[in-house]
Amino acid sequence: MIRIIAVVAVIVVHVIADHLESGSTVTMHVLRSLLATAVPAFIMISGALNLAPAAMRHGTARFLGRRLRRLVPATLVWTAFYAVVMGILVAGEPVDWRQEVADLLTASSYPHLYFLPLILGLTVITPVIATYVGDSGRRAWITGAVAAGWALVVMAVPPLTLGLLGEPLVPLQMGILTYFLPFIGYYVLGRAAWMAPVGRRGSRLLLVVAVPILTVATVWAYLSKTTDAPPGQVLLPTYVAPTVMLLSLALVVALMGLGKDWTVPARTEKILRTVGDATFGVFLVHFAILMPVRDAGFPENSVATVTALIALVTLAAFAFALIGRKVPGLREIL
Repeated sequence: MIRIIAVVAVIVVHVIADHLESGSTVTMHVLRSLLATAVPAFIMISGALNLAPAAMRHGTARFLGRRLRRLVPATLVWTAFYAVVMGILVAGEPVDWRQEVADLLTASSYPHLYFLPLILGLTVITPVIATYVGDSGRRAWITGAVAAGWALVVMAVPPLTLGLLGEPLVPLQMGILTYFLPFIGYYVLGRAAWMAPVGRRGSRLLLVVAVPILTVATVWAYLSKTTDAPPGQVLLPTYVAPTVMLLSLALVVALMGLGKDWTVPARTEKILRTVGDATFGVFLVHFAILMPVRDAGFPENSVATVTALIALVTLAAFAFALIGRKVPGLREIL
């Protein structure tokens, strides 16, 4: 269920991004703050599933083989599709090949393609993490917390040094081979939150106290002039900034704690599992639907029309992913 909510939130983010500006209402920025937790939630759910002992029950080679047979072709095909078809042919603009290569190496050729090298990297190191963590909830919490703290420090160094020293020091250059590193904390904490949940009382406290406070802090970070330039820019909400990271962890840990014992009828569970398994494909394809619809002149001049666009893209993306998973050749990249 969290995977489904998360991918819908990603679509909402990409639809409303062009409608957000400094003059947007506080309500819009509250929504923006909550939606910023979507990708971290997706990563935490992936960690909860992939780091489970059951995922390795047939051995490391089979685990990696099964996942890489899907992830590697998907990465190659969708990167080529967005870089060449959407970025060059459809855009119809002059091509700077050096910039295109640089964008590919930094996973920035299209807004959402960073996720492919990110999840690939996490998948490759999963057997090592799973072996170390084992079935110890305590070890998972400690490992995840250390990794998350390391990410916060490493990603804070460039804006802090630029603001305080006049020159940025970049200890970690983000690219296709390193993009996954700052997200290891989310990944492991996802497993920790599922294996050793905080309990119902703790989950309620997180939802009622921590999430509202962290949402206010994130909204402040979006609106404050302090975050416009270094060193204050260290607080600008990104997936590896203190504001979004703490909000994401509080929200997802709380939902996992409350939903651990949640049960549904077998038929509903089967439907949710099928739809949840399609979310990776939805994530990959939604931009290929959104951009042509926008280029065709779909109106976005009111809350109703923007909501309609979100619904259209979401339904079309899910339909494509669900149908595509039944088509030989296509299902291998969705």
